[in-house]
Amino acid sequence: MPLRYVLFGFFVCLIWGVNFAVMKIGLMQLDPYLFGLIRFSIVLIILLPWLRIVPGAMLKLFLLGNLIGGFQFALVFLGMDLTNHVSAMSVVVQMNIPISLLLAHFFLDERMSYWRTSGVIVSFIGVIIITLEPEILEEGIVVIIILAATTLYSVGVILMRKIKSVPVFLTQAWISFYSVPAFIIMTLIFEENQIEQLRNIDLVGISMVLYTSILSTIVGYGGINFLLRKFPVTLISPFMVSVPVFATVSSVVFLGETLSAKFLIGAMVTLSGLGIIHYRDWQLKRRARIAPL
Repeated sequence: MPLRYVLFGFFVCLIWGVNFAVMKIGLMQLDPYLFGLIRFSIVLIILLPWLRIVPGAMLKLFLLGNLIGGFQFALVFLGMDLTNHVSAMSVVVQMNIPISLLLAHFFLDERMSYWRTSGVIVSFIGVIIITLEPEILEEGIVVIIILAATTLYSVGVILMRKIKSVPVFLTQAWISFYSVPAFIIMTLIFEENQIEQLRNIDLVGISMVLYTSILSTIVGYGGINFLLRKFPVTLISPFMVSVPVFATVSSVVFLGETLSAKFLIGAMVTLSGLGIIHYRDWQLKRRARIAPL
């Protein structure tokens, strides 16, 4: 995997890591489903020029739009609204890695090499070390909600690999198209005082919504969709274990959470696992380039 794609993968993870704190700040001013409605409405408006019918792919796009759009984010926003420990929930989200790899093994025939398997195991051990923090155990219902969202995203990853021919922005446009009505229904049923909330939102709240709409959704999800079209799930999914590292740092900076020694150890183990995966991949590519013809 070329270095530029490795760096881009980490950039996407940085955006997503910071997005946990951003969502929490935004949800202090808006109800979760209203927040989701505004987010995907902005994305849909921006990507509207890319929206067009794709013969043979509309069913997959409908399923994808609901899996990693409306339903997944409805659970994510609800969980983030309920939690008091943003960094802990960012770790729970990393369960998408084993779920995605398992689904890719059975449905995409993407086998794991011994090196990549070892790297994933080492990385996940780091995630487990972080997960042992008491904060996660204190919020059982939130953990269940986030795990459900993670499972939906993992299924969506498999679908994305099956529609590689559909351009990234076109995919994102349809995801937003199907997400907007879902959030309209949910906010009307489960929430109230939407107009009042919109009138009272300040510049900080507006900035948080714009961050999640433009950076997290268009750049972040567009970027990961781009990478998934070029590389196997087994190579892209391990990047996600760096998200809780960025999420925890941003939670410390913006939400006043504290770093524990256990987190620091877990973070170092996690990044070591990623290093194993990508060093081996770079080594194999280098040997292939210098091999005699």
